[in-house]
Parts: sequence; structure tokens; C-alpha cells
Amino acid sequence: MQDWGSEKVLKDEEALCLDATSYGNVARFINHRCLDANLVEIPVEVETPDHHYYHLAFFTTRKVNALEELTWDYGIDFDDHDHPIKAFRCRCGSKFCRNMKRSNRSRSAAVR
Repeated sequence: MQDWGSEKVLKDEEALCLDATSYGNVARFINHRCLDANLVEIPVEVETPDHHYYHLAFFTTRKVNALEELTWDYGIDFDDHDHPIKAFRCRCGSKFCRNMKRSNRSRSAAVR
């Protein structure tokens, strides 16, 4: 995992993580979509001595129609064997879905 604004690789306990399990706002209703999401996040550093305190600003990547679902790519690498994510099974429906590609590969390998 990497730190925003840094090129060094961080340990899990040093990495920044967005977790709305206990605290959150309306942004917790933005759903995940692999690669073709309609939002992108920009980290905004808050003025504090701790340089690891950020807010996320979300911007659209294209025109979003009224009542269209807002989506954001959480950036999960389902093929990361060093830090495997078991938090959820992706069902984003994107034709670029990273989890579906993995599922299809393992199914096709089992058929052979």
C-alpha cells in the first residue's frame, strides 16, 4: 500500500484507510465500481501537524445523469496475495470488474 504523496511502500498499520463502519456521512452511500466509476477522489490535507489527516473530495469524471448511481473505485486489488482482501465479493457489474476476472480465471482453470 502507498501513502498519498509518497512513493514508499507502507506496512498495513501505516497505510491510510477510509472506513465508514463507525463514523461517516452521506458519502458512505457511494458504491464501489471497478475501473469505470463516475467519481474520482482527491485527498485534501487538513491543516494539522499530523500530515496523515485528510479529507476526500469527490469529483465526477463525466456528466452524471439525474438519479444515476454515484460510484467510486475503492482500488482493491483482488489478486494481491500479500494483502488479500476478504472484505467483500465484488458485484459491481462493470465489464472491467477485477473480482469477476479473477473468478473467471479460476473457473476456467478448474475446467481444464
